Amino acid sequence: MRFSPAMLCLAITVIGWTSATARAQDESYQSARVSARRELELARIEFRDYWQVVYPRIRRDLDARIDLTEAEIRNYKELLRLYRPFDRFSTGGALVVPLQDLRMCLREAEWRLRDLWAERSNLVRFRTPDWRVLQLRLHDARVRVAELEALAENFGDAAE
Repeated sequence: MRFSPAMLCLAITVIGWTSATARAQDESYQSARVSARRELELARIEFRDYWQVVYPRIRRDLDARIDLTEAEIRNYKELLRLYRPFDRFSTGGALVVPLQDLRMCLREAEWRLRDLWAERSNLVRFRTPDWRVLQLRLHDARVRVAELEALAENFGDAAE
């Protein structure tokens, strides 16, 4: 069987073209994998930053506000205890308005304390929406890297 020079040139061209296409696809897969790994690393950094810096800061802030409110309530109760001897009928009730204001302040501080406790409880139980967004971003980046790695493996098996 004899090969014509035209057929030989055509065969060489087709082989060269397919290998060039395979190299181009391999380079595009490689750049996509590098990009996906970078996105995964950024998502990990953001999640770690939130979990180790932002979330503890939020917790510390809530704990500090709870401590301050508890101290405020203790102060109001102490003032009420100190005013009690002057709130008798024999003294004419000279402190009626300040005592009413003090009781209202105490009630407001107790309500605020309850809200802060509920907020801290919800923070511990449900985290924040930011935490969920970062967790989803990290998950998506992991899935993307896994998909591209599987594609690269399949492409590597097909090229051999």
